Amino acid sequence: MIPARVVADERERASGVPEELSKLNVRVYFSRLPVADYVLNPEIAVERKSVRDLVASVYDSRLFYQAAKISASYAKPFLLVEGDSKEVERLAKNLKSFYGAIANVTLAYGLRLLYTANPKETALAIAELLGHARAKPLARMPSELPPKGKSVPQQQLYFVSSIPGVGRKLAEKLLSKYGTPRRVVSLTAGELALTPGIGWKRAEKIKEMLDTRFTRYKEIGAQARLEEQ
Repeated sequence: MIPARVVADERERASGVPEELSKLNVRVYFSRLPVADYVLNPEIAVERKSVRDLVASVYDSRLFYQAAKISASYAKPFLLVEGDSKEVERLAKNLKSFYGAIANVTLAYGLRLLYTANPKETALAIAELLGHARAKPLARMPSELPPKGKSVPQQQLYFVSSIPGVGRKLAEKLLSKYGTPRRVVSLTAGELALTPGIGWKRAEKIKEMLDTRFTRYKEIGAQARLEEQ
């Protein structure tokens, strides 16, 4: 497997993070980066700070300058804070002003915050960012958990909304029109397609899922044969 790659600033050589990244099969290339400490791809970059450096950068205003630069250069900038968060109380001159500055800089520049305890955790966080760099939002929210002990109408709504391609709003429309879950699952593709918001393509997919014979045991048998070979 081709190792994931990350570009690290030259000043990160002695931090221990590049060494830990190598253990995670991440290839590290060093460069004198004008912005950020780690560049994962053209969109994602990470500014790493120890707790002590974070506090100091708030009071000398470096944090605001660095946040402006990284957010102007990358669509998804991260501020990674490494160390014991309990140190903040000891190091900050005023906790209210410190957290006010953090709130200001993260909201104003769209910084995403990550907290780690040590270089090993920092490397793990960066590796996971690399692994999920192409993550997309869910096409639709997953169905809610079964409404144990709730009313029959709520259970009916949950049952119908759990059918792939339906969801809560369409479930309400179907139940309002046809009355019972039994009637809904017995509809033809044509009847389903007549419900506003479903259409022929989705109706055919729903009917295919409902009417296709279950083949789990055949699949398990095939897998078992593969494992025996």
